[in-house]
Amino acid sequence: MKQTDIINPFQPYMTLEMDGYSQINRTDYGISHFYEFTIHDEKKHCIKAVPDASIDLLFNIGENKVSTYISGTVFGVKKWELGTQDDCFGVRFQPGQGILPKDITMEMIVNDDIEIDGDIFGKNLTEKIALAKTMSERIEIFKKAYEDMVLGRNSLSDKEKINEYLVNRISRTKGMITMRQLEDETNYSACYLRRIFKSFHGISPKQFAQYIRFQNLLMQADKEGVRYEQVALDCGYYDEPHMMKEFKKYSGVTLEQYRKMINTNKRVKN
Repeated sequence: MKQTDIINPFQPYMTLEMDGYSQINRTDYGISHFYEFTIHDEKKHCIKAVPDASIDLLFNIGENKVSTYISGTVFGVKKWELGTQDDCFGVRFQPGQGILPKDITMEMIVNDDIEIDGDIFGKNLTEKIALAKTMSERIEIFKKAYEDMVLGRNSLSDKEKINEYLVNRISRTKGMITMRQLEDETNYSACYLRRIFKSFHGISPKQFAQYIRFQNLLMQADKEGVRYEQVALDCGYYDEPHMMKEFKKYSGVTLEQYRKMINTNKRVKN
């Protein structure tokens, strides 16, 4: 699976609210990063998710049970149930990447999360992850199982190649590319490209580009001494009001409120 140049997809409420949140970036096989945290507050078994154009696989680990959840991108800020156990280990894939097991489709998980048998990713995978002593051990266990899935794939079909091209182009331009440009580059009609893309991702290329652009904005949001007007232009928005409206739509808060949340979190950690 080809790598993309996109920034790592980011779930801000998870990093801001989860105790002991730890993240290790890995870019093998379309994976963005692994993360881990412990839930000490019963109220935090549910947090807010924001659009990231990505797939998450979450292992909710208890003493006698491991529940596995898979989720696609949300369309707007939405509640995200994290399971009933306290320890969580997750895998987040790069936008538009990730191989789904047989019988799981994007239509089933986009704007939703469902509980699955985690062992469909590998024999006795959930037990191995539960018994692992460290995050690094869990990462290597998952990577080995997922690698076997990737290497066991058939060669890409023509439609899969077109989809991969669209994902990479939209990701590398951080969402700042038009359908007309994609038409010119591929020699396919916009209608055909949209149909192929939605069949793989459950969302349109336009939505995917908007989510990528929003994710890029999240990464720029805490920069000091930069005018919002310039941030808007750098992130591909028409103007500052357009940026502010879309940020509120996807995050549930204003950009100024989000910046205050970041600063408060920094002070608490320091």
